[in-house]
Amino acid sequence: MSARGRVVLGVIGLDQHEVGALAVAQLLTRHGFEVIYLGRFQTPQRMVAAAVAEDAEIVGVSCHSWEFTSFVPELVALARQSGLGVVVGGSVITEQDADWLRGRGVHATFGPLATDEQIVTGIGGIATRVRDGLEQAVATDGRPLADRVVAITGAGRGLGRCYTEHLAALGAQVVVNDVGDVAADVAASLVAAGGSAVADTGDIASEDGAQRVVEAALRSFGRLDALVNNAGILRSGLLLQTTAKDWDAVHRVHLRGTFLTTRAAGRHWREQAKAGHRVAAAVVNTTSAAGLYGFIGEAAYSAAKAGIAAFSLVAAAELARYGVTVNAIAPTARTRMTIAWVGEGPEDPTLDPLAPEHVAPLVGWLVGPQARDVTGRVFEIGNGSLAVVDGWRPNAMELPCSGYDPGALVRPLLARAATPVPVLRAEL
Repeated sequence: MSARGRVVLGVIGLDQHEVGALAVAQLLTRHGFEVIYLGRFQTPQRMVAAAVAEDAEIVGVSCHSWEFTSFVPELVALARQSGLGVVVGGSVITEQDADWLRGRGVHATFGPLATDEQIVTGIGGIATRVRDGLEQAVATDGRPLADRVVAITGAGRGLGRCYTEHLAALGAQVVVNDVGDVAADVAASLVAAGGSAVADTGDIASEDGAQRVVEAALRSFGRLDALVNNAGILRSGLLLQTTAKDWDAVHRVHLRGTFLTTRAAGRHWREQAKAGHRVAAAVVNTTSAAGLYGFIGEAAYSAAKAGIAAFSLVAAAELARYGVTVNAIAPTARTRMTIAWVGEGPEDPTLDPLAPEHVAPLVGWLVGPQARDVTGRVFEIGNGSLAVVDGWRPNAMELPCSGYDPGALVRPLLARAATPVPVLRAEL
């Protein structure tokens, strides 16, 4: 590997872009880089394969603006899997094009006004970051999710919207999934604020809809790194008043939806792992205190959320071999779904322990690079508290095969067992 760095350069099409690519190759060579020039009519697969074979740090392409929209997402996805930096240049690249490219994970863009110093310094900095590890380098600049694509379900309101805004601020590219126009509204607001987001309105409780969430990430950003399952509904009522229709509706969104999206994402990551690509993916599912302790008047919701907690433990154990962590959170927050029983609060989140803004940082951490060793855990968060929930633990006594008196065994067990957390009701 050369002192300054090794770069693979190529051109998508023909005409003046080869002239520009050759000029950049000569410039970099003069400044101590080793350049492998592949010529015209390149493909993402060919360029990344050459970069890996040549032990390069960077793959760069020169192209028209109308060419990179179909070329770049795949190039970025393949380059990231091999730990490569990506650079795009062209004589007609505008500032708007540059913003689009950076939003898709390109590390640097050089248009017609780029100076020699900017090109040399920019590519040199990327080469250094690649040698140090792109993920670690990104994490030091305050944007720990800058190389992550995250899909969030139920992202249009409440906690989900708060997650999208927080993760986008950390640099993530976000798939905003929700029903109706709200997904597009949230995605548009993120883009207007300088983020990168795309809307998806698929029904995550259908197999096609769950698959669409994964496909939206791959189509728009070339990869999927994390999934946050947040979608949910309420159908409140005492057990004897709950209809089978309401029960099925709640379980369909919460439990079936979580299963289907996790399975769709998990299958994608399994394919990546089996193809030899490094996978560092994460799933964050949403359980609830109702699922952990029960909630009077919410039998359907409590059962669904309990199922999600157990499902998360199984998913963590099964997907670990493919480089996937799975955790669950039980948030307590003031949202549209809970306002009826927690009431209104102060507008300033720093004065409100139930503000959803206090939950979002945990989600951002769990899908980021610093939590790669955390999996199979359930966290309870909100109302001024963060806890790891240990779950069911056996309090055992030997059971003789010769026959036994149940009362004589059960009573001592109950006496030494911890007092259970009371079933929740509609007061904090």
